[in-house]
Amino acid sequence: GQEPLALFLFIFVLFLTEALPLAVTTLLVIPLASLLQLAPLKTLLQPFASPVLFLLLGGFLLAGAILQSGLARRLTFLVLLRIGATARRITLGIVLANVLLAFLIPSTTARAAILLPPCLSIIELFRDRPCRKFAANLLLTLTTTCSTISAGILTGTITNPVVNEFLNQQGMPSYSYLEWLELGLLPALLLTFGSWALIQKLYPPESSLIPGGKLYLRQELEKMGPMDRRQKKVLLVFLLAIFFWMTGDLFQIDATTTCLASALLLLLPGVGGLSWKEAASHINYDILLVAGGGISLGNLLMENGTAAWLANRAFACFSLQGASPLLFLAVVLLLCQFLHIFFVGTTVMCTTLIPIVLALSLRAGFPARLAAYEAGMIISGGPVLMFYCTTPSILVHGTGKLPADAFLRTGIPISLLACLIYILWGLWLF
Repeated sequence: GQEPLALFLFIFVLFLTEALPLAVTTLLVIPLASLLQLAPLKTLLQPFASPVLFLLLGGFLLAGAILQSGLARRLTFLVLLRIGATARRITLGIVLANVLLAFLIPSTTARAAILLPPCLSIIELFRDRPCRKFAANLLLTLTTTCSTISAGILTGTITNPVVNEFLNQQGMPSYSYLEWLELGLLPALLLTFGSWALIQKLYPPESSLIPGGKLYLRQELEKMGPMDRRQKKVLLVFLLAIFFWMTGDLFQIDATTTCLASALLLLLPGVGGLSWKEAASHINYDILLVAGGGISLGNLLMENGTAAWLANRAFACFSLQGASPLLFLAVVLLLCQFLHIFFVGTTVMCTTLIPIVLALSLRAGFPARLAAYEAGMIISGGPVLMFYCTTPSILVHGTGKLPADAFLRTGIPISLLACLIYILWGLWLF
């Protein structure tokens, strides 16, 4: 009916204008939907007990452990030193560090916060010579590949588990950690290294050599000293978590259970991987509330037929009647990719668009599970068009070393590359 659509449009406008904090906006869904009698209160609150929220909570705790122990910083400098200290190799090292950390830290913001200080320190090594292009290259590589690789790993970013939750709500099987990895890692890697290559072409470094680059990396590692017991414990727990994520189907252990158990293991007094005081500072309650409220709104759209109505309108608008899989995927993925320009953050975008994509795919006769997966991948992997599209981009733009137009200059070709890769990948999976 009209009331769910009016609520959706009201919340959508608040999301776009950021008139209220995002967490407040998503929480508004609950009282407004209840007052309008769109669903029972118990149904509206159910998403806040979703496994997705507890997967995110466990992820925040694990991220806290790897940050507080200094393990993430150590791994980053080891990768950079191993790759080499020429300008191109340093940017490639940032890509590889992003790939490695994506398996360990389920937050693009946390990964960017780890990698940004080393990047700024490397840029400062050029203090006596101009390095505007190299600075733009390095910072764009950091924020872009932080997002692109996330699409291929279930725990790489918040958006991916949200897609799974919508599939569950519609009675469809969700993707296990290993299944998501098997289907998504290759296209995510192709987009990650393709994006890096495009950035090298658009912002070639002024100099191929970084003055004192290798010396700086060695000095930073020497300051850290050898790996201590705490770092070894955290690393061991992370390796165990990854093992059970990879073999979850075999042992009948889901990703949420593995994530929470690993995080709680680190919090045990005898282990000493993380104190609760440290852990609490890494829990992003805004994200938890946005995810819960967003899923509640999405479920409301699906159950009241609003998503189906929107899908029918889009179906007619784009003449998708009898459309081939190629045309269907092209329309959906191009829309999802270039709608990034209207959204701040991928979680809100995912909770807004995935219910519509599900309804649209059911209307078109395209496998709904695959359509949601493809749309989720491009939503989580493609927020590259503007600096406000994702928090890592806001962080690097805030350094003052990366102008806003640089995002658009690299974002448009990277967006087109993303659409091409995921369209072809979707056709192959179809």
